[in-house]
Amino acid sequence: MSNPRSLDPFFAPESVAVVGASTRASSVGYAVFRNLLFGGKHSDDRDRGFHGEVWGVNPKGGELLGEPLYASLTALPAAPDLVVVAIPPQFIPGTLTEAAGLGTRAMIVISAGFAELGAEGKALQDALARQAAELGVRLIGPNCLGVIRPSLQLNASFAAASPAPGRIGLLSQSGALVTGLISCCERERFGLSAAVSLGAKADVEDEDVLRWLADDDETGCLAIYMEALTDPAGFISAALAISPSKPIVAIKGGTTAAGAQAASSHTGSLAGSVAAYRAAFAQTGVLEATTVGEFLAWARALAYQPPAPGERVAILTNAGGPGVLAADAATRRGLTLAELAPATRERLDAVLPSVWSHGNPVDVIGDADSERYGRALEILFEAPEVDAIVLIMTEQAMTDPLETAAAIAEVHERLGGTKPLVASFIGLDGTPVGAYLDERGVPEISLPELAVAAIDGSVRRGRWLRRTPAPPPSLDLPAPNLGAARAHLDAARAAGQTNLDLALAREVLAACGLPYNYSGTATDANEAAKVAAEMGFPVVVKLISPDVVHKSDVGGVVLDVIDADGVRAACAKIRQRVAEHDPEARITGFTIEEQIKGTEVIVGMSRDPSFGPLLMVGMGGIFVEVYKDVAFRLLPLTRRDALDVIDEVRAQALFDGARNQPVLNRDELAEVLLRVSALVEAYPEIRELDVNPLVITRRGLVAIDARVVIGEGEPAHA
Repeated sequence: MSNPRSLDPFFAPESVAVVGASTRASSVGYAVFRNLLFGGKHSDDRDRGFHGEVWGVNPKGGELLGEPLYASLTALPAAPDLVVVAIPPQFIPGTLTEAAGLGTRAMIVISAGFAELGAEGKALQDALARQAAELGVRLIGPNCLGVIRPSLQLNASFAAASPAPGRIGLLSQSGALVTGLISCCERERFGLSAAVSLGAKADVEDEDVLRWLADDDETGCLAIYMEALTDPAGFISAALAISPSKPIVAIKGGTTAAGAQAASSHTGSLAGSVAAYRAAFAQTGVLEATTVGEFLAWARALAYQPPAPGERVAILTNAGGPGVLAADAATRRGLTLAELAPATRERLDAVLPSVWSHGNPVDVIGDADSERYGRALEILFEAPEVDAIVLIMTEQAMTDPLETAAAIAEVHERLGGTKPLVASFIGLDGTPVGAYLDERGVPEISLPELAVAAIDGSVRRGRWLRRTPAPPPSLDLPAPNLGAARAHLDAARAAGQTNLDLALAREVLAACGLPYNYSGTATDANEAAKVAAEMGFPVVVKLISPDVVHKSDVGGVVLDVIDADGVRAACAKIRQRVAEHDPEARITGFTIEEQIKGTEVIVGMSRDPSFGPLLMVGMGGIFVEVYKDVAFRLLPLTRRDALDVIDEVRAQALFDGARNQPVLNRDELAEVLLRVSALVEAYPEIRELDVNPLVITRRGLVAIDARVVIGEGEPAHA
């Protein structure tokens, strides 16, 4: 882990040199140099630019924008704290050596022409990273927009403008998204503490910047756009360290499964890389937004407002329709509309017209002046049954939005700090009203649905912070026998099996303590009938084949077999179906199992190429890939993680015994997840694993089927 202080020169330099400063107005080097001098494309005021030293470097010398151009870094009056490079890639290694020789320890490489061009460019980028490490110089880029630090008027980028100072630290893999969000800052009158475009990440990674921003007093919320992490473990470590004290909001690009290498297991085909990212976010307290609007709304709320102490939201409005739409938006997000207590209603009766809504949304009527808004807001701040407030205003002929904003700000200054407040003055974005509230710590978001989204971010943050340690297990279960599991894995390898047959797969998981239904195996139909008669009917007959991944897909499972003749017929039917689907598939026998019915769950594991083992739990059975009601976590798994991921499955009503079905013992399912986690961590040769179905019965969980795939090569030992 790098020292966050090594990034200080990027955010607090006293001098900056631009290598590649060009007199050609369309060049990147010209744009960066101009931004440093004047703050942005549309400014000619030197007072709006960086107040430290700004030097331009161009081998031709000359003058640019009234400043001299130096032929080289060594010709500068002093060693620069930060060097920004906008020159062809082949000249950058020499510039890096020159900068390091002067004592410069930070360089932004804006130039493109590296890993994005393929293997040759990647080799050039890797060589640059190695050179920087040897010389002790930190690099941001290449192929990046640059760095902006608004409080220092430092615009070391080619963005068209610099945002006002604020409390959102923006980190983005995409430079274009940064420029777009800066435009949002200008229009909606909010600011940033920093904006960083990382580009190809030859050296400085996401977690490096996150750790620096976490220590930055100007930053109240970290907002990150990412497409791919080069060091997932480093990101997870940083996020776990930061989230308890400072909120992180993320938006992930590339969330479709198109690029995922889907494994043959249910888990792998349902997962893809996006599931690993979402699991990482969930386990580290990072709030994942799904739209840019939501991303900004959450960041704005969390940068200035406290996390919500609960989930009960009050809506204060002077317009019925927008209040209704806000209530709808809150309900869709799973928020609870606060039920006003009699004492609160009584206080509101004393300050509002008799025709006020007498409920939530609190409609203060269209002619509400600033005093009425202020008094109603004060009452909601003091109402113990309210955890968060969305305030909506529409401009009427008899209202003064700026006076109302002043009243809101005054109440917020006196009573804010314990519950979040977000305002929506509909249609007034970009006016002095929005700037007035934002400057006083109240995010003003034009559309009511986005104001509700902002409050949702505060609620989610509060919910995560209120998490308590997992209670101790209520079940007294024997410890898993990982040694026995090792023996069964070795037996499978000795038999040449990578896709373990059902009998061996069951043995591996049973050694970990997974409860199974009664079963037996047979090599032919007559032996199968004998096993079934000893077990008792009804039974299920299943195919055993090392060549078939999903038995049900080839007709390899027959249910509701009630007598010996039925068992023989089932074996014959399975042979016929397998021959039709895959004549080359070997049939080594049959499994005869006690038939168990109940709500079916799946537990699975696949290995993400970047994040490692990814555990899945959700609704199982033959329709698992149809309903896709599953949730994921990365390993290692804590007991808190196990209980949380169970709660993410949407079909909670089925877990709670809907329609007289057996009730899930969540503690028991959490124990299954922890045991699978321990098995997979102990034996990394296990590449894929499915327990499907795992049936919720009145005697507890019962595993019916299992699939285990091991990798080639030498086994790992616990």
